[in-house]
Amino acid sequence: MRLFQHTGKPAAAGKRQTQAALPRSAVGIDISQYAVRMVLLSGHSLNQIRLEKYAVTPLPKNIVKGNKIQDYEQLVPYLQHTYTQLHTSCKIFVAAMPHGLASLEHAVSRTPLDAAGLEDFAESEVAQIGPHGDMNYDYQPDGSDSRSGGQKILIAAAKKDDVEPRAEMFEQAGLPLHALDLDLLAQRNAFAYWLNCHAPELAHEKIAVFGIYDTQMYALIMRGGQILYKQETAASVEQLLHLIRHTYQTGEEEARYMLNLTEKPGGYQSQIAERFNMQITQEVQRVLQFYYTTQTMEAFSGIKHILLTGSASCQPGLAESVSAQTNTPVQCVYPALAAERGPYIDAAQLQADAPALTVAFGLAARGL
Repeated sequence: MRLFQHTGKPAAAGKRQTQAALPRSAVGIDISQYAVRMVLLSGHSLNQIRLEKYAVTPLPKNIVKGNKIQDYEQLVPYLQHTYTQLHTSCKIFVAAMPHGLASLEHAVSRTPLDAAGLEDFAESEVAQIGPHGDMNYDYQPDGSDSRSGGQKILIAAAKKDDVEPRAEMFEQAGLPLHALDLDLLAQRNAFAYWLNCHAPELAHEKIAVFGIYDTQMYALIMRGGQILYKQETAASVEQLLHLIRHTYQTGEEEARYMLNLTEKPGGYQSQIAERFNMQITQEVQRVLQFYYTTQTMEAFSGIKHILLTGSASCQPGLAESVSAQTNTPVQCVYPALAAERGPYIDAAQLQADAPALTVAFGLAARGL
């Protein structure tokens, strides 16, 4: 999905087509409250992805708050610095709008639509979200509806007032966007790759993917790459940091430092990790219970596997806690670890950083 697409030099696209036999490359850019993360991927296809490089730049307070950029101008040098750390000439940049600033909905057409019909249908649906002239949107067919048998169309829309300043910021940083996607769809893209290449036995099963990121958790129920259900909750790294600050009576910077320590302070497992694990487990249970209440009998079938990702998913014992309470197999999955690694990747450092790279990885995969 593209809420914004760069329409600059057409010659670049032509050049890319003449070199189709060469591996393509793309940079995924994830901006959160705490860091800018960039991932450089290359590959001939989505089945043959290589992680070439990645870079993470911590952000000071008050540049980004929650899902909103507070100071676009101040963020520019951090974007430039992070890109410089990649040491690449790749100019295919894919970034994301936060799901909280956009609308992502399935609409159902009772009859099959051609290209022109799809466009008219999408326009009429977007008009129900906001005035057509005030919105950026994209759409794509997304299978058939189990209830009506009609055609499902996935529609993403966001206000121009939210999209355009973000796109202009990347232009100012010298990183013109190839596309602006949704971070929630980036999570879907990352796991579509992982399922296809590393767990094909789950590719057509109903699975739940929970991404626990800096300021929110994204829950996706998926089957065959299609999103059946989505929900955003407040469970996040921010919640974990609050626990650390309250327990150890520290400031925010000290709490972030403590969270990244390999050797945690005394009492961390019982006072922090186990309490946080229970909070996440309860949130997962609530999401699943709400999902099941929305299902018709025809669509009602159990979730076969739960996958956890994101910065806060690597707390010791979290997968075991969720599995015990949901009676479902649970696994922590970091797609950045599943890709072939380029020669410049520090394997040990990647193990520590990979949980936070899922969105940037999915965005880069989108660019391929």
